[in-house]
Amino acid sequence: MLEILKKRRQYILLSALLCLVTAFSLVQYKRARELSYAREIEFNRVFTELTEYVDDLEISLLKGQVISTPQQMAKLAGDLYGQSSGAKANLALLPLDGHQLEKTSEFLSQVGEYANSISAKMLRGEKMSDKEIKTMSELRKYANTLKSGLDEMLMGVNEGRISLSNSSSKIGRLMGGGKVAMASELASLEEEFHSYPSLIYDGPFSQHLTLKEAVLTKGKAQINEKQAINYAKKFTDRQEVTVSEIGGKLPAYSIKSKDRVIEYTKNGGILLLLMRDRNIDEETISLEDAKVKAELFLRDNGFMDMRESYYEKREGSIVINYAYEQDGYVVFPDLVKVKVALDNGEVIGFESRGYIMNHTVRQIPAPKISEEKALENVSAGLKIKGVTTAIIPLEDGSEACCYQIKGIVSGKHFLTYVNTQTGYTEDVQILLETEGGTLAV
Repeated sequence: MLEILKKRRQYILLSALLCLVTAFSLVQYKRARELSYAREIEFNRVFTELTEYVDDLEISLLKGQVISTPQQMAKLAGDLYGQSSGAKANLALLPLDGHQLEKTSEFLSQVGEYANSISAKMLRGEKMSDKEIKTMSELRKYANTLKSGLDEMLMGVNEGRISLSNSSSKIGRLMGGGKVAMASELASLEEEFHSYPSLIYDGPFSQHLTLKEAVLTKGKAQINEKQAINYAKKFTDRQEVTVSEIGGKLPAYSIKSKDRVIEYTKNGGILLLLMRDRNIDEETISLEDAKVKAELFLRDNGFMDMRESYYEKREGSIVINYAYEQDGYVVFPDLVKVKVALDNGEVIGFESRGYIMNHTVRQIPAPKISEEKALENVSAGLKIKGVTTAIIPLEDGSEACCYQIKGIVSGKHFLTYVNTQTGYTEDVQILLETEGGTLAV
């Protein structure tokens, strides 16, 4: 009898334990479903915006083949820059490894810069060559390929045939069912860009960085994934993160949370990229206060001796370009960009690729040409407003120490760069000064 009672107790205990395990599993399953559903909604929004940006990009590139005036081209270049930047920002927020869409990301980066280089040429009074018109047409074809692929995938997402969740995650496998994972679909689309040629463009201080090795990270000790996550904590607000590795000429760790992407170089653990996707409320921060916030951010993250060069106000935020300064020379190859939200002064964007690829302490030679002699080489009609010194990149990958001569002709501001060693005029740029900022083209 005692044996029977003992067995009954065991059965009751096992049954109760089984019920608890089942209840716990159901709760966890429900939480997994809720988390997956929330992530699906967020990724759907990001993917929809990506598709819209690429749609606009394709239309702008089509217009670029028939534009004939510098003013039209300058406006188009601004549109393309915004569209390509927006597309790249949304691409980075998708649940993918950094290296999966390397060529697609490269394409988006170069579209805006190429348009800027054509705009600068036309503003100098030159026309688009047949080769440049053909290049614009080729860019449009690639944009159309990307647009068609994304449109098809968005339809698949809306019809439930494609899951935005990464198939490598447990939740993705649990909830994706028979769906095709977005990561594999985008990887297939990436194949279309393997034949995409890298562009060499002559935009303002926009050298083709993928052709050279990074200077700043050379010889520096590598960080591991755990260290990268720890570095990124100050930007993630304790959000859950995923980490992927980025290859290429500048290997890095990409740390992603719900609305942020942070990248650190593997060698040296240097902040490479920060992007936060959020709505910006009514502006309460002045431009000057925003610049103070940006400069504090630079110092806090190890970017010292930086000098503001150009800025542009965009949709409730300001994007400021900073260049390294050494011995009174503004070193334009060592560029960083900081984006500050004007509602609360938060830094919501940062990019330092130019700085990392180029930064080193230069051996600056004493000028062989005097400032007075340099001024003789500029147009007699140029009303001189000031002379400073700068180091600029040249098309062959080298650099030149120059006098930066600012002047005015016909109401327009120009920057003329005269080599301090040879007296040769290396470059001439137009300063576009508007209510939205100051840009050089």
